[in-house]
Amino acid sequence: MFNFMNQKQQPSVEETRRKKPVVEEENDEGGANDWLATYSDMITLLMAFFVIFFSASKVDLQLFEELKNGFVSDKLNTQSGSPLTMLYNQLDSTFDNSANDNPRVEIEKNYRGINILLGSESLFSSGESNLTSGGKQTIDELCSSLDSIVGKYNLTMDIEGHTDDTPIRSFRFPSNWELSSSRAATVLRQMIENGLPPENSRAIGFADVRPTIKPFDEEGKYVKGSREKNRRVEIIIHY
Repeated sequence: MFNFMNQKQQPSVEETRRKKPVVEEENDEGGANDWLATYSDMITLLMAFFVIFFSASKVDLQLFEELKNGFVSDKLNTQSGSPLTMLYNQLDSTFDNSANDNPRVEIEKNYRGINILLGSESLFSSGESNLTSGGKQTIDELCSSLDSIVGKYNLTMDIEGHTDDTPIRSFRFPSNWELSSSRAATVLRQMIENGLPPENSRAIGFADVRPTIKPFDEEGKYVKGSREKNRRVEIIIHY
């Protein structure tokens, strides 16, 4: 009797086989959508990565303008460039052409934008910040080329004053910082009087801390002509 009861309580092999597929089917059904959680996490992480990447990136306005004008040129079948390219071509043809080169004005285009370099000797008397008659003429001629593009495309103008390393100590200019700042402001004021917009313009003085040519070589000898080259006003035009 005891052995008979024990045999009745234990499931048969056939019952075990019938129940096992049911259990496996339930497990498969329960884990069928588990991959969606992993997939959604991956998409969320990718979205966060691109948001951070875009927010930390620097928008290249010059490239944007060139691309925009390129699309317009293709659509209208015309030849045009970015505002900076148009302005550079205009300045270069006016002041740096081989037939009528102006030695007082140098034009170059670099990573900062358009750099217009003016020697201080053509603008100011020694140790002064008032424009000479020749200096006013140079600025007036320059403004006639800038007026049609700078205001139209809302470009920015940085006028930088630079001196050489010779110290100056006067009642008006205690140091080269005041002299370079005053010269930059004088040029900017003359440009504004010629009709250029003041909203995106600024005058900056750098004294002698950014020389074009170091005044002394490694042996401590003076480099001839370096001071004349370092006394200058630079007009940087950019977006």
